[in-house]
Amino acid sequence: MPSHTLDGLKISSRVTLLEPGMYIFRYASQPPADKPVCIALQQAPLGKGSIDFFPAEGVSKNMLTKLGDTIVARVKAGVTTVLITEYHMFDAVIDPVDLRIDRIDTSPAIMRTFAVVATEPAQALPTDATPLPVTITAHMQQTGEVVSAHGYVGAPNSNEFIECFAIDLPNKPVGVDLLYTCMVAGSGPSRNVSTGTTVGARGQGLPLICVGFSLVGPLRKHYELTGLLAFGSAEPQRLVTNQMMHGPTGNEPLVALHLAVTPVTKMNAARLKSPWENSASQQNTIAAGQTA
Repeated sequence: MPSHTLDGLKISSRVTLLEPGMYIFRYASQPPADKPVCIALQQAPLGKGSIDFFPAEGVSKNMLTKLGDTIVARVKAGVTTVLITEYHMFDAVIDPVDLRIDRIDTSPAIMRTFAVVATEPAQALPTDATPLPVTITAHMQQTGEVVSAHGYVGAPNSNEFIECFAIDLPNKPVGVDLLYTCMVAGSGPSRNVSTGTTVGARGQGLPLICVGFSLVGPLRKHYELTGLLAFGSAEPQRLVTNQMMHGPTGNEPLVALHLAVTPVTKMNAARLKSPWENSASQQNTIAAGQTA
């Protein structure tokens, strides 16, 4: 989310997605005494689940203020989102404050006598680093509906923005899925949806100004979600999963989107390259649109 400054008080927010389970939030930094930073946690209006906070001794109102402050959280009834807000009580730049978020392991691996065994079919695990096919169907402000089987739509620095989009994984493996959400200009955040569902406002001339993506499912750790996003005339930025992404001011329209889902193997996959540098990959226009 955008940062705001008011009389020396700087406020910045971000959103993270959490699946059902138990988590520990810990303040893991020690800023200068004359430059305190407080971190507040609260449930964001995204997702179908809910979250309960259990602050440790000395923590009140779900506000972490110093090194070691801890809050235990319980997520239940589905994926939910947490709004993390930082309050900088000064008008200066310091090193980023580290908020550690650890999930409490409740699997058989916590047993002292646990032996590693295969719990999933071998064919469900990736055997190479070939990216999965990703299809994006989007409605552009002027062009209309376009479909890309190469996982990208739009172009950086374009005067045409994306109004809505849907993502599909034609060969989606068992045990993993992609969740995504967005924010349309003038509206609040939409709910999280899974592959095949459209988000945004088709044909209304309203741009998307914020989007978020996350992999979920028991086998999600075997896959990596990467991507590039471009808002307005700003430089494309790399996708950060489990966070809402936006432009420099939070009001720039989404003009380009590229996603890739790659199996994680022992050998690191090559870093994601911009598809807009390769003119051989094409987006297919399948319906004409009107200028907003």
